[in-house]
Amino acid sequence: MAPNYRYHIWHPSLCQSNHEINKDIYTAVDRAYRWKILAENLQKKYSSPKYPAWRRRKAIHNRIRSFHRKARNVLEDWARKAPLKIARLAVKLQHALAREDLTGLIEALRKLPKDHRVKLIIMGYSRLVKWIDWQAMKHGAPIVIVDPRETSSECPQCESKLEENGYRILRCPRCGFEADRDVIGKLNIRKRALKMLGIKVIPGGVLAPHCLSDDRCKPE
Repeated sequence: MAPNYRYHIWHPSLCQSNHEINKDIYTAVDRAYRWKILAENLQKKYSSPKYPAWRRRKAIHNRIRSFHRKARNVLEDWARKAPLKIARLAVKLQHALAREDLTGLIEALRKLPKDHRVKLIIMGYSRLVKWIDWQAMKHGAPIVIVDPRETSSECPQCESKLEENGYRILRCPRCGFEADRDVIGKLNIRKRALKMLGIKVIPGGVLAPHCLSDDRCKPE
């Protein structure tokens, strides 16, 4: 973390990383998604011609509503608690936080498969971001918001265009750098955030740990 976590929200986990750490953080999206699917399946079941009077059964209505409510509660609880832990960790380690500016996330959802799109909508990215920013401000943790364009398709080492090399694996045809798409995104967000903080990023040395302490990497 320096800055060290990435919110790549289409994936059901948050990620935090630096030159030493690459860790997925459970997001509770899958658990909420399961409640939503239960509600939708129950409603679909009793909408069939086999159950013509289901709409008059209050118990069925209540059960469907309870499943939707549980899905909302799971995400609301997580959206409040996860940012608090992240902000406290950043303060403890004296690190900054970085996230993508995904203002146009909803538009991007239309291009995703239905299951991913539903998960993203459920998560309520704007709600999560609100709590992250608020907790960072409350605890005094610097937060950097970077441009999300090409964070998952640009080589973090030489900035060339990456090519697919297997499921979710990208490889740079120029320098040979290869990693998972999420890892690449995290590295690029970290790199861009460091530049915004005025910390020099040595070409080809995005993973170099000395960049947090060495004089060569201090702001000019």
